[in-house]
Amino acid sequence: MDRKILANMLVATMGIACLTGCGQKSQTQAETLQNVSQNDEREVLTVWTRDATAPATIAAAEKYNQSQDKVTVNVVQQVSKEMANQFTLALSAKEAPDIIALDCTKIPYFAANGAYMDISDRFESLDYKNQFSAGMVKSGQVDGKTYAIPFSPDVSVLLYNKEHYREAGIDPETPPSTWDELIDYSKKLTKDGRYGYVYAGSHASAYMFTFMPYVWNNGGEILSEDGKKCLINSENAIEAIQLMSDMINEYKVTPPSTISYSWGEAQDAFLTGQASQIVLGSAAIYGFVNGTSDMDWGAALIPKGPNGTDYASFSGGDSIGITSQCKDPEAAWDFIEYALSEDVQVEELAKGGCLPARKDFFDNKYFAETPQYRVLKEALEVSHTPYSLKYDEMYTPILEDMQSCMNQQMTAEDAAADIAERIDAIMAD
Repeated sequence: MDRKILANMLVATMGIACLTGCGQKSQTQAETLQNVSQNDEREVLTVWTRDATAPATIAAAEKYNQSQDKVTVNVVQQVSKEMANQFTLALSAKEAPDIIALDCTKIPYFAANGAYMDISDRFESLDYKNQFSAGMVKSGQVDGKTYAIPFSPDVSVLLYNKEHYREAGIDPETPPSTWDELIDYSKKLTKDGRYGYVYAGSHASAYMFTFMPYVWNNGGEILSEDGKKCLINSENAIEAIQLMSDMINEYKVTPPSTISYSWGEAQDAFLTGQASQIVLGSAAIYGFVNGTSDMDWGAALIPKGPNGTDYASFSGGDSIGITSQCKDPEAAWDFIEYALSEDVQVEELAKGGCLPARKDFFDNKYFAETPQYRVLKEALEVSHTPYSLKYDEMYTPILEDMQSCMNQQMTAEDAAADIAERIDAIMAD
């Protein structure tokens, strides 16, 4: 990787570091080294993972290390918001990990700039390659070559408070399936200081994860297939923007401060009972499964728009790949295959409430105890992952113009047109 590309990568990711502030630091290799003694002569492979998947990855490494005597896998947990920047710095210093499980939306950028090793042949050899989310698989590819494959997906679904449904006279086993039903339910649920719906109006990635499925399930698109042109300035997408504005301004079914809510504030409004419905991901369900909330909750696919032909979900989460600086690609691939096995995907990820990457692993004893996981499997099957080498750069125009629309400073039509113009300029640069 040449100096110019590395410089550009560092500039592009520096903004992420600025947003995270001080005090949050990733663990060092020494702090996370698993079962490696000073006299151990085995080769050490370093794996980077984000906070959410760290426990499962560390447990997988411990099992793997005990299963053979050639390689020791060392897992380094990175703070999620800092990970892209840390990866850029490590690449520049030629100290990159051998394997990295990274947010799938960021992989096209890094892969296009030489940070990953081509694993196309290895991926094609997997007899379960069709069990992954198509959107996540595509996000790990550039110019027809595969550089990363799904490891731990995260999909967006509608979560709702069943007790609130009962109090409002709504059948808790019949969640909204259309926009009209969502509006109707939200109106019925809004009373006595409680609101029917909430979303994170000041959080850019929340707009991607929780709002963009409304565009897709109304027959709209965000980007062209090659990720180089913004398609949000279309009637179907504009209707989705209008829906979000109407929930605040016309129907008044959201908390008054929704426009300024952070991701955490929106979740808190739902978890504390201030709001009855919200679009969240599997991380929230992990909290329910592990007893952090006693809410009687339900999960449903995100309601479909009038022009939609299918439901839709955002497929985020982590994909895993071998970096271009890996010392031993064969050993690295062997661990990746182990990380995609039932021993890890079910006994570590699913057992802990996280989603397995493989759809054939959703039918397991842990998910059988929580019927809502059937909805997550359905969401994974209809999920989309926006593909762009400049994904993070779309955040600012989407956030600014969506907020302007929510504040009634722009119409939905004007917001869509401006978002498209600004993103097209970014893609052309």
